[in-house]
Order: sequence, then structure tokens, then C-alpha cells
Amino acid sequence: MTELRTVQRLYGLVARIYDLRVGPFLRRRKTALDALRPRQGDTVLDLACGTGLNFRHIIERIGPEGRIVGVDCTRGMLRQARRKLARHRWDGVTLVEGDATRLPLASDSCDAVLCSYAMAIIPDYPRAVVEAVRVLKPGGRLVLLEPKRGSALWARAVTPLVALAGVGVVHLDRRAWEELPGLLEDVSRRDYVGGLVYIASGTKAHSA
Repeated sequence: MTELRTVQRLYGLVARIYDLRVGPFLRRRKTALDALRPRQGDTVLDLACGTGLNFRHIIERIGPEGRIVGVDCTRGMLRQARRKLARHRWDGVTLVEGDATRLPLASDSCDAVLCSYAMAIIPDYPRAVVEAVRVLKPGGRLVLLEPKRGSALWARAVTPLVALAGVGVVHLDRRAWEELPGLLEDVSRRDYVGGLVYIASGTKAHSA
């Protein structure tokens, strides 16, 4: 619980400038949406949505009939997300303050779940993956867009900058993709940017 409060405090402090800090990582958000495969009218959970950097890309895929549920544990980040919604006049987005390990959502309620750059931060990330699968509808997709230590020589050199962008609480040694087999089908992972970023995905089985 202490770790979660630390995350909330630190991200609350940088909420106003968060978008500037993570600018170099914005490109792969569209790639993650390609892996998520949301359809028109879908309900998409943006887990640890932060300031809403994924919203534009999700809205482009789900259209005016779709719905986004953005969940984050940091009030300051959600405040910035609300300002973004008002500025762009995006409808169909519900913001919820909540813990990723105890999602205030019904089981089988979301067509797709996207989590960007958060499993490396969430203290009990294995539990967060289980919760993400719980709220996912059978046949729905879960996609993780996460940082890790680079594999290419140049990427290893800039790995400390990735950690710095995470406000000091990002854990680049975590292997969150290893939580997916056994919970999902058709699990895959692909590395980008010299191994600094990966996208892992899977589909929830139609039957237990």
C-alpha cells in the first residue's frame, strides 16, 4: 500500500507536465491499437489511463457509438484527462479513480483492455493483469504497451532516460508479458525501439 501511495504522490506532482516527459514514447500507442483491434461501438478499458494520451487513438477506432472507461489511481492525472476531454469535446469517455488491482468494474464488461506504460509501475502488477482479464469479455483482447531494458547496444545506453521518464518508480526488469499465458489465448510479444518498448497481447477464451 505504501508503494501505491508513493506512485500516487509522485505522479500527482508531475501530472501537469507528464505529456511532455513521455513525448518520445507516443508513437507506439497507435501500434498498440493495431494489436488491440477495437471495433466500432466497442467499450474499451484504458487501464492506468493517466492524462488520456490514448483517448484520441481509441476514439478513432470505436467511433461515436463506442465508449472508453479510463481508470487511474492518481487524482492529478485524471484532472488533466478531464481537461483534455473538455478541450477536445470528446463524448463517451468515463473517468474512474481506482486501483488497477481492484477494478470497480463488472466481470466480462469490456470488449478490449489497453494498458500503456503502467505494468512497469503498478506495485502488484500480476494482480492487475488478472483483474484486466476478469473485466474482459470472452473473445476480447488485452494489450500491454510497456518499457523494458533495451537489447540493442544503443538502447542500453539510453535505458536510464526511460527510467527517468517513469518518475523514479518504473521497474524495467519486470516481465509482465509472462503473466499472460494461462490467462489468455494467442499470446504474443514484439519488441520495438531497440527493445526499449514491447507490445504483448492475447485474447480471452470464449469458454473457461
